[in-house]
Amino acid sequence: MIFYSHGKTDDNGIVFGSKKLADHISGVLDKANFHYSSNLDLGLSEEELKSLLKIIVQFHDLGKYTSYFQNYLLKKPPIDGILKQHAKVGGLSAFNFLRKYNEKQALVALFVIFQHHSQLIDILKIGEKLNDNLVRIIGYQKEDLKKTIPQIEVDLKLENLVSSILYPEEKEIRRGLKIWILRNQTIKDYFLINYLFSLLIEADKLDASDTVQYALKSIQYDSVDCRYGGPDTSIQALNLNNLSKLDNNELRNFCRFQVISNLENQDILDQYLFTLTAPTGIGKTMTALDFALKLKAKVREKIGIEARIIYALPFINIIEQALKEYKQTLPDEINILAHYQYADVFGDKEEKFNEDGAENLYTQRLMAYDTWQADIVITSFVQFFETLIGNRNKLLKKFNHYAHAIIILDEVQTLRIDHMPLIGAALFYLSKFLKARIILMTATKPKIFELAQEQILTKEGEKVQPYELLKPFNEVFAAFQRTRIVPLLNTDLDKKNLVRDFVQKVFSEKWDPEKSCIIVCNTVNRSIDIYNSIITYLEEEGFENQVEYLSTNIIPAHRFERIKNIQDQINLGRAPILVSTQVVEAGVDLDFDIGFRDIGPIDSIIQVAGRINRNNNANKKNAPLYIIDFGDGQKIYGRITYDQAKSALQSQAEFTESEYLNLINKYFDELSDKKSFSRFNKIFESMKMLRYDSENKEEDRPVSSFKIIEESRTTQAVFIEIAEEETMLREKHLAKIKNEISKEEFEKNYKQSFQQRIITVPDYLTKELPFINDYEENLKAVNIEVADKCYDLKTGFKRKQDEAVWFF
Repeated sequence: MIFYSHGKTDDNGIVFGSKKLADHISGVLDKANFHYSSNLDLGLSEEELKSLLKIIVQFHDLGKYTSYFQNYLLKKPPIDGILKQHAKVGGLSAFNFLRKYNEKQALVALFVIFQHHSQLIDILKIGEKLNDNLVRIIGYQKEDLKKTIPQIEVDLKLENLVSSILYPEEKEIRRGLKIWILRNQTIKDYFLINYLFSLLIEADKLDASDTVQYALKSIQYDSVDCRYGGPDTSIQALNLNNLSKLDNNELRNFCRFQVISNLENQDILDQYLFTLTAPTGIGKTMTALDFALKLKAKVREKIGIEARIIYALPFINIIEQALKEYKQTLPDEINILAHYQYADVFGDKEEKFNEDGAENLYTQRLMAYDTWQADIVITSFVQFFETLIGNRNKLLKKFNHYAHAIIILDEVQTLRIDHMPLIGAALFYLSKFLKARIILMTATKPKIFELAQEQILTKEGEKVQPYELLKPFNEVFAAFQRTRIVPLLNTDLDKKNLVRDFVQKVFSEKWDPEKSCIIVCNTVNRSIDIYNSIITYLEEEGFENQVEYLSTNIIPAHRFERIKNIQDQINLGRAPILVSTQVVEAGVDLDFDIGFRDIGPIDSIIQVAGRINRNNNANKKNAPLYIIDFGDGQKIYGRITYDQAKSALQSQAEFTESEYLNLINKYFDELSDKKSFSRFNKIFESMKMLRYDSENKEEDRPVSSFKIIEESRTTQAVFIEIAEEETMLREKHLAKIKNEISKEEFEKNYKQSFQQRIITVPDYLTKELPFINDYEENLKAVNIEVADKCYDLKTGFKRKQDEAVWFF
């Protein structure tokens, strides 16, 4: 008899088996073994781990051999919607097969197989799935499987299989789980289960979609040298006290040489946690890539492993900027995958449809995209950290690719400070158990590992010792005289007319028309008010400087255009003014002459300073960043952060760039003393307890409760229909919902542009807005008929009642 794992429907609407079940199970095993990494530290020997993986794969689709599933798959009556389920009989049979050898491995296999089509749950809740109804189901399925057991044993290469297909003692499973989790739990088990779960579900989906797994290539180790030239070794003989004599390019050269020279250390391959601490504008992106490529070559040469490079960043605009730089640096044959919200699944590759047409091609491309089938992956913090600390099936497919990877985490100061102990501990154990080599890059040296040690790792009996790649970073910071931070917190501004007074008393005094300027606010409303006031001031004074506005209040498509426009203006020697919110703080390659920032976290303030005299122009030495208090800081960042920032800033009249590192260290020390980390530290306990999910997330803090960006219940996504292009995108979105065009066509041709017309605004401002169509309940729209009344092309969504005329 022929058994099938998957089916398709022909042009006449007849369902047929498209893949033999034996071929599928064999294919899943081949793909799981292909992505399997040796020499990990997951509590099992190499032989035990590979054997456990094999058994999980062999049993995961056992239930598909029943006539109940085959009838369901091929739409042949009688179809029993209950008896056709397949995961539980496979999980229980694997448990029975393994328990005589190792009870813990048996429980791991049970859990992984039970959940392989859904999210991971609290492992202790598995006991709730064991009931009289399941006893009946397993009984029927066993009798059905007995009819073809000889063939199944041949397919699965297993003997005496029938003895394992039975309903075990529920008490045995519950007792085993409680002893394991309540008495003998360890964080290593979290990584073991996630790793095995990831290998299974990735291989399962790759094989089901006929997606070919990607074989990692070696990458030319000197690719950065080929683009920029090798570091000038003559600079290295310079006394560290004389670094201030170097220009910006020479300092970049010095730093890159210092970082790369670490590869000569005999024990460098014994190091797994690295930090790269350097000022903004010093070329960290290319320096880290250079180090990663040469480390990858060393790993291949000494250990025989081809490491994947993963580069994670916090913001979409700098992801796209990094992608551009990587493509310009690396050979064309290297597969670079950008995995983030606006990325195109098809990328810039033109591919021919295979015999199954566009649908199968799209599925394969999406699967390759979601499972990081590439040499280098550039992704977001959301994707990276919510895979590392998460329970979602969709994300965990790629968890196994962390094994032996070289991971670069950029702009880590943007992480919330209360997340830092948890994230630091998770990164420590990722390096320890999966042998990932992790590089944390920052200009402000947040205490991620220090807080992890203090809050979590000491209790676990661990000691984290990250390896700093730029050892003379203090001297490098001291060498810069690009900027200075000047607090103006005691400036007498009328609280009722803050914006007017700021422009008339502060901006007009500190700025002159020959200087480009950046103004960063804490809120959208404040930034719009300042933008409008600056426009008015320039008109009254007869100045012709271009003024641009940038925030999440304008659609992403326009944000990218404005950053490019500002860059062009600056490069032409003009003096534009940019009014922005925090979206411009990290990674945006802009270089202004002067700046103003509303008071906020010290690390954020230093990031804004990094957009001023970025290229170390000697004629702009000690360019100022003025700090103002518009009264929004406490509301946005909380009282503790606001108070500590204000206290730090008021300790001196101004801070030169050489003092930034001391300023940020003092700030973090005092802030961490006052912050409560218990809420997120509890997630670490959930990781140890394998409490992946819970109905009471706020109290239990399961793994699933971890989010890099906390979801707001007071905001609403809105599609902005400005012109004909947006109308077309809206129509295509509706056509996709109504199946008038395929999902594949929409994803390939329209999705990216569609998403770049969506913004998030306070919910109370959208009460009168309609939903984008009759089928969509999560997305509202500003229709083209009222776009000019609800959306300003310069400043975005009209947030004040006197700005917008609400009628629909």
